[in-house]
Amino acid sequence: MTITSEQVLAELKRIKGPDLEGNIVDLGLVSGVSIRDGKVAFAITVPAARAADLDGLREAAQTVVEKMPGVVSVAAVLTADAAGRSTPGAGARVAASGAHTHSHAPASRAPAKPKVARMTGVKHLLAVASGKGGVGKSTTAVNLALGLQAIGLRAGILDADIYGPSQPRLLGLTGRPEMTPEGKLAPMMAYGIACMSMGFMIDEETPIVWRGPMVVQALQQMLHDVAWAQHGDLDVLVIDMPPGTGDVQLTMAQQTPLSGAVIVSTPQDLALIDARKGLNMFRKVEVPVLGIVENMSYFVCPKCGEQADIFGHGGAAREAERLKLPLLGSIPLDMEVRIRSDTGQPITVTLPDSVHAGLYRDLAAKTWAELQAAAGHAVPPPQLTIAPANDALAVTFDDGASYTLPAEMLRVMSPSAEVQGHSADQRVTVGGKRKVKIVSLDPIGNYAVKITFDDRHNTGLFTWDYLRQLGREQSQRWAGYLSELQKKGLSRD
Repeated sequence: MTITSEQVLAELKRIKGPDLEGNIVDLGLVSGVSIRDGKVAFAITVPAARAADLDGLREAAQTVVEKMPGVVSVAAVLTADAAGRSTPGAGARVAASGAHTHSHAPASRAPAKPKVARMTGVKHLLAVASGKGGVGKSTTAVNLALGLQAIGLRAGILDADIYGPSQPRLLGLTGRPEMTPEGKLAPMMAYGIACMSMGFMIDEETPIVWRGPMVVQALQQMLHDVAWAQHGDLDVLVIDMPPGTGDVQLTMAQQTPLSGAVIVSTPQDLALIDARKGLNMFRKVEVPVLGIVENMSYFVCPKCGEQADIFGHGGAAREAERLKLPLLGSIPLDMEVRIRSDTGQPITVTLPDSVHAGLYRDLAAKTWAELQAAAGHAVPPPQLTIAPANDALAVTFDDGASYTLPAEMLRVMSPSAEVQGHSADQRVTVGGKRKVKIVSLDPIGNYAVKITFDDRHNTGLFTWDYLRQLGREQSQRWAGYLSELQKKGLSRD
């Protein structure tokens, strides 16, 4: 039996409003009705101050719809605004079935981080935070996620900035998430990474006026009610944290199984003051701070080539040294980054040979190395030996594992080559490299190596983890590559 939204709304008219006057449909409190394969979802907007007391209204609405013929399941959720009036397009999931809104009062001293369950299908949760807004945190977060993918990892991004979601625009994503057969939200996909944001639930110009507990509840649901592993387990889920160090940020840090945090700041003293607050917040709740990123580090004039330190220079580097933390990267201010960010074309994937794309890949490799070290899984640098004919690389790890990787394989499976196109059917399959040779190896810190080939390609950053992965999966990956060549009518010669 096919169910229509009109039928659902008609049934919901049986539910009285918050003050037992009228009904929730005629009062304009119901929004976001969606129906798929008998699964019904809708939102009810209530006054923010009364949200905790009106869960019974949600339960009553859910019950009447559950009794409709043909209904398989119902997800009734509460949303809220300050005035208690319906906000057009506010179909956000805030208090899901069986969930209640709790108050998290700020404390003068943060208690120790409680034990929290790990997320299924996600190996590491990485917070990208700043003490204040306007330092380029979201741009850094999305390019970090794409950089992690570019070094051979499977990455996703959660836009946790409820009041000012940026990731839909940065990734060029529009539309609404669909429900999976299991009743979870399917993340939106762009450039090969999974993304979830409140920006998918509301119109871009619609303000969110929820109180802190409602925001925390929404964030927890975007973490746990999303099918993050729909396309395979994630190595890293990057969380673009809201700016500041208030109740929402503290509660997220306490209740989320974070593997580590990265602090983004500009070089100026004013930004660094707030960055210290963000850093200390994570330390208080026992989340490892992996390092600091100095964003907008300097500006190089495209006409004269002169460097201008618009926001100062080196402030974050000095702060990292003072705190004995790694400086993960210094990212210059650049017009191309701004233009591509505004148009949903992140520079890391749309201009992979650019200086900035290389800097973001380097940032990603350093961050991954620090994340592994914090988890106790640091990989010591392997011994790398180029074959006499320059046609292969011998890789020997401390644990005795040893692999011989052909130059052709390394070239066509360079992380930067793999990420072009960002999915199996769109990816650029590199052909004609049967005779390619390795020219030189350029170690990057103690976490990766840059390989230069005789066709002048050198933008791939091979982490130790990725080299080990190539060695372990050599047969399967090579067979997959040959299959792609055949499907696309390409040759190795």
